[in-house]
Amino acid sequence: MVKVYVEAYGCSQNIAETFMLARSIGEHVENAEKADIILIGTCVVIEHTEHRMLRRIKKLQKYGKKIVVYGCLPSARRELLKDDIIPITTWEFENAHKILGVDKSPLDEVFIWDSIATIPIANGCLGSCTYCITKVARGRIKSRREDWIVNMAKNVLNRGAVEIRISAQDTAAYGVDIESDLPTLIKKLVSLKGRYLLRVGMMEPRETLKILNPLLEAYASSKVYKFLHLPVQSGDNEILKKMNRGYTVDDFEKIVFRFRERFPEMTLSTDIIVGFPGENDETFENTMKLMEKIKPDILNITRFSPRPKTLAYRWKRPSTNKVKEWSQKITELHLENMRRRMEKMVGKEFNVVVPSHGKRGNYLARTINYVPVVLKKAKTGKFYRVHITDFSGAHLNGEILEEKEFL
Repeated sequence: MVKVYVEAYGCSQNIAETFMLARSIGEHVENAEKADIILIGTCVVIEHTEHRMLRRIKKLQKYGKKIVVYGCLPSARRELLKDDIIPITTWEFENAHKILGVDKSPLDEVFIWDSIATIPIANGCLGSCTYCITKVARGRIKSRREDWIVNMAKNVLNRGAVEIRISAQDTAAYGVDIESDLPTLIKKLVSLKGRYLLRVGMMEPRETLKILNPLLEAYASSKVYKFLHLPVQSGDNEILKKMNRGYTVDDFEKIVFRFRERFPEMTLSTDIIVGFPGENDETFENTMKLMEKIKPDILNITRFSPRPKTLAYRWKRPSTNKVKEWSQKITELHLENMRRRMEKMVGKEFNVVVPSHGKRGNYLARTINYVPVVLKKAKTGKFYRVHITDFSGAHLNGEILEEKEFL
């Protein structure tokens, strides 16, 4: 049996695909020195991450093993890899076993961490954002078949998963190339027998608008986390136009309003790029006003990073000091919004599922609204009624009152 040492970076899809590929190659080992092959799943979404990937590959080469590099680095920046590296691009994933000369396809493998399973439902997207190297790395959307996804879900449920994550660059675009759609897929997945929750991955606003009504109906299932990851990137329409995002601030707000109208306690996650070319105090203030208005529960803040092979690569950017100032300002706003939300939940009781271990020997539970609750004594794969004692940063702390059958 071939021994494989694996490291995976980046989005949940890239991590899942890397481990699926590793399991198709051979037996996983924890020590690179004991491996026959070293596999690293890479990300290049920003320049800092790209440099980190290259440094890590260089360090792994010191072991003198065969090195396979998967993911967005070989797909978008193949020229940065040396000839002794075996590159596997994202569009080669399904046939990677043929390239590597092994018998099993990565599509025959599953990725489960604790009691969480991630199923990559598509590769690529329909967008053409002016700043995005991921589009270069993953191309136009290629959806995986409904029957393959459903069979994968059955497989992971049989292996004890209580949380299934469906992931893609844009899950809302799923199915446009195979005469299907995301709401249909969700309904098929939640119809499976078992005690589990489904987490739907990131959705782009432009595609979400097109399926909004049926999507809300699909989300109504008791097996779907009331969690929406909807990246807005900017609260200014002119900046959104320069980004070529394909929607307006009003479009974004409409989606958020409709979801919150239907699921008032839902968790909203969004992303902001600070310092995009053309950004100024006025456009940034529009983003601040939007964040003050919608108060996202999770806010991922990224400083603009110019990426080669994108239109925005050579566009003039705001000063570093100004970008730092804006980043700090919006971070402070978000932390205050998050603190107020967490305070309201202290003293309450919730039903939770425990899909994974947490840090320092604790367990990480989730409410139906995907709020994280840290428990000291629990078992992965179990459901509990808990009392919230306090909070620390972005998570609640709780005590178990009783075990439950389901949420």
